[in-house]
Amino acid sequence: MKSRCTVCYLIAVVAVVGVGSGWGPASDWASSLFVERIHDFGPVPRGAKVKHDFTLTNHLAEPIRILDLRTSCGCTSGKASASVVQPGESAVVEATMDTRNFLGIKSTVLTVMLITASGREAEVRLGVVSNILADIVLNPGSVDFGAVRKGDTPTRELTIDRIQGQGWRFERMVSASQAITAQLVETRRDPNGLVSYTLRVGLKPDAPAGPLRDEIRLISNDPETPSIPIPITAWIRGELVAAPSILALGQVTSAAGKQGKFVIRGSRPFRVTAVEGTGDGFSVVMSESAAKPVHVLTMIYRPETGSSRGDLRKVFRVHTDLVGEPPIDLVVTARAAP
Repeated sequence: MKSRCTVCYLIAVVAVVGVGSGWGPASDWASSLFVERIHDFGPVPRGAKVKHDFTLTNHLAEPIRILDLRTSCGCTSGKASASVVQPGESAVVEATMDTRNFLGIKSTVLTVMLITASGREAEVRLGVVSNILADIVLNPGSVDFGAVRKGDTPTRELTIDRIQGQGWRFERMVSASQAITAQLVETRRDPNGLVSYTLRVGLKPDAPAGPLRDEIRLISNDPETPSIPIPITAWIRGELVAAPSILALGQVTSAAGKQGKFVIRGSRPFRVTAVEGTGDGFSVVMSESAAKPVHVLTMIYRPETGSSRGDLRKVFRVHTDLVGEPPIDLVVTARAAP
């Protein structure tokens, strides 16, 4: 039975590889943007939410726009770190598989729709495959702290249950994260083979502001499933808060362009020392340079000075003189008529 499962798993992996590499509309120029187009999660417990980043690198001489992401199964979702990738830059396409409603071999496809500034269109298929185990269950499938304030120390718990687990145990935990604490406790071991563990994860008070995406690997004594990955995610709010979260300028049709404002608030007075991201029609005007707890930044888009058209998404990175505080990213969207 074990060899049969292994053969089935290999067939599923080969099938996804074939889909990812041989699909017609994936032109050579589009396929070559991704060094990797297939990822094997391996054996994963039922209920786990596993993620993988596919990197798109634009080696063309023109911008590339990510128009849309489509999935072949509701168990998989995707999101891109940017909608427009400039020449020489990279973006991440994240694929997430939710294993709660499936068992056994599961392979899905994430289709990335692309268009260049000159109008070339293509689609690239990215494949993910996993072997969802019936005898190991995670609840919930990941540790997600959501949005927390810097300095807070919340905790979350996750349970791991295994049936027919006589003799099965976790031997250690492995993580490269410096921002979390973790404690693993065995809570049940029945004569009939049911084994349960509770994993308690906490954020350290000095966890840096910004997105947190880490992982804990639970190492077991089972050679068939030697480790179980536990994704850890959080958004740690620093001393700076910006409103709105995204500035939508809407349709821009006239040469005069459009503008909008971000209000940045700090827990103490600060200065804005630099703003990255201007260019291609986008500019920024600061209210003043003096140190104060609230700053207003005016974002301006003028289509006649930019080369990109269609749906635009621009990220401005604002640097301040607050010691130890990372830059804050402000997102502006606009639609420029062709």
